[in-house]
Amino acid sequence: MTEAFKWMVWSGLLVALASPVQTKRYEPSVAMGRDIVLVVDASRSMDDTFSIKESSNKFEAVRDILKKFITKRKGDRIGMVLFGEYPYVVSPVTFDHEVLSSMIPYLEVGMAGEKTAIYDALAMTAKLLKNSDAKSKVAILLTDGRNSAGKIPKIVAEKLLKEYGIRVYTIGIGTPQNYDASILKELAERTDGKFFAASDPRMLSQVYDTIDKLEPSLVEHSSVLDTVHLYSYPLFMAAMSLLAYIFLLNKGEM
Repeated sequence: MTEAFKWMVWSGLLVALASPVQTKRYEPSVAMGRDIVLVVDASRSMDDTFSIKESSNKFEAVRDILKKFITKRKGDRIGMVLFGEYPYVVSPVTFDHEVLSSMIPYLEVGMAGEKTAIYDALAMTAKLLKNSDAKSKVAILLTDGRNSAGKIPKIVAEKLLKEYGIRVYTIGIGTPQNYDASILKELAERTDGKFFAASDPRMLSQVYDTIDKLEPSLVEHSSVLDTVHLYSYPLFMAAMSLLAYIFLLNKGEM
């Protein structure tokens, strides 16, 4: 019996000296860096084409560009608010960009009403981001018309956006005479954002590329290799075996 414990002492010491380790690889994780809400006009006027030269309507072009934009934002949470006469949340902010992108083809002009409730949509966006713990909160408002519906005054929507620290980029698309550029500029300036105008799909795509650069996506952390040193376990076994060995030796002498 004493020989067995003696063997265990030496074995434990040798294993401990070999300094065994256990490694575990953690997949890339993302800190809460930026929450983005896409605020998209789906009023009836979005069914028109950009111009007589364009065959697709404005909303079709917007859907394609939004999918590309979402794909680029690897490290951010993204949500969407669609609006016409009233706003509704298509998706809360989420890291699951694949699910959000899969919903875009099902969005249609007029599904939120015929008119344009810009300030109601911005108030809904503020509510969506109110409790966000992200370091940066961004709304990207796209519209082709003037505010013609809704219950929320402009001053209230602006106050909510500023109160919750939401930066707004505004985009007027189509014919400049149809939307109020001065209002969109004011909304952007008062929230430290920027106003853009896009008269065709190519310009609209460039606008989203510009916003993508102005608000760089949070870089994902690289894979983490966690290393746990296991020498303490064989060392503990060796210590216990040594105590048992000494106890048995003393018992035998007695």
